[in-house]
Amino acid sequence: MSCSNVREILYNYINAYVDGELSEPDRAAIEKHFEVCAYCANERFQIDQMKNTLQSEFAYSSPYRLKDVIKNKLTESLESKVIHNKSEFSWKWLNYVVPPVVTALATILLIIALLPHFQNKDSMEIEIVSAHVRSLMEDNLTHLDTSDAQTVKPWFTSKVDFVANAKDLSNKGFRLIGARLDYVNRQNAASIVYQTQDHIINLFIFPTKEKDMLNSKTMHNRGYNIIKWTKHGLEYCVISDLTLAKLSEFANLYRKQS
Repeated sequence: MSCSNVREILYNYINAYVDGELSEPDRAAIEKHFEVCAYCANERFQIDQMKNTLQSEFAYSSPYRLKDVIKNKLTESLESKVIHNKSEFSWKWLNYVVPPVVTALATILLIIALLPHFQNKDSMEIEIVSAHVRSLMEDNLTHLDTSDAQTVKPWFTSKVDFVANAKDLSNKGFRLIGARLDYVNRQNAASIVYQTQDHIINLFIFPTKEKDMLNSKTMHNRGYNIIKWTKHGLEYCVISDLTLAKLSEFANLYRKQS
């Protein structure tokens, strides 16, 4: 099985592969390919790592011994009612049961409501870092080698359904070296590649439903700095091992020209 076939499965059927839902022949072929291809084996490792991180970081359960507390309170309330007044029904035991139950339910509902936000945040950071690291391996940095910003936009026209513009920032010390089609957030993404000294900068562009951001947001993950902003339905993520100050300089220059 070729690398392109394996990557297509890893990207488009990531959940099926990681959860062991592929057919046995396909899975056996992919496992055999992993034995001879370090690139694809590393990609599998990154996906497994992302899944394990999300499962460990965001697993949640009910408060400790909640079930025992409710059971004991019910038993105590019922026994007290029978001993003190067998002929009179009392609802006082609810005063002991309702508060902890309501608190537990409120906590669980809050976690469920916030969980997708944190999952998406961390998942996106991991995807961006993995895509950046992947681009530095096995001459996969660019699919189009060019220093001409005007050739990047038409090159992406038939590959993505949005406009991906490159900017000539060579006079500011950031040289355009090419472009690449990538896959981020379960969709095709444009990657425009710059270089300053020995440092590579990947600018990922892909559609988003987030509102426009007036100010950019900075993140740090696995030794890489990431700067993110959104505008007109597109998300921009710049990543590099540059210092945050230098990467911010690049991001500001690109945004001003946009």
